[in-house]
Amino acid sequence: MGSRARVNRKYTLSDKLWTYLQNYAAKHKAAGNGFGFGLCTKDSVARTLSARYYKDGSEILIAQRGRNPRRLTPRECARLMGFDRPGSNKPWIIPVSDAQAYRQFGNAVAAPVAISIAKAMAPWITNTVALGPRVILSA
Repeated sequence: MGSRARVNRKYTLSDKLWTYLQNYAAKHKAAGNGFGFGLCTKDSVARTLSARYYKDGSEILIAQRGRNPRRLTPRECARLMGFDRPGSNKPWIIPVSDAQAYRQFGNAVAAPVAISIAKAMAPWITNTVALGPRVILSA
């Protein structure tokens, strides 16, 4: 997404939902709890994406100038979780509804993490790990 990219207005929070989230955060702050919403700017580090993101998107909201904040798009969730890279000539296909996509990306392990773990485990899985003077071959 470039600086001139347009995001569908359906991702912008309604006045009713935005008011509710602000009141909910204020109520919990007054009670000494940390519950609330996460408002991000282009320079922020995002909170953790959860499978419940489809409900109200309050964990990661994007500030918008002159409008209520918005939730991430499913494409942004895919990028946040490492499934899709901006400018890729093969974007990750999201064949499900937004709600289902939010659940799936929120339940996923970040793709780069899973790839790194798989690479580290590959010698153990293929039984080619060297143990001292001997090598364990396929059993």
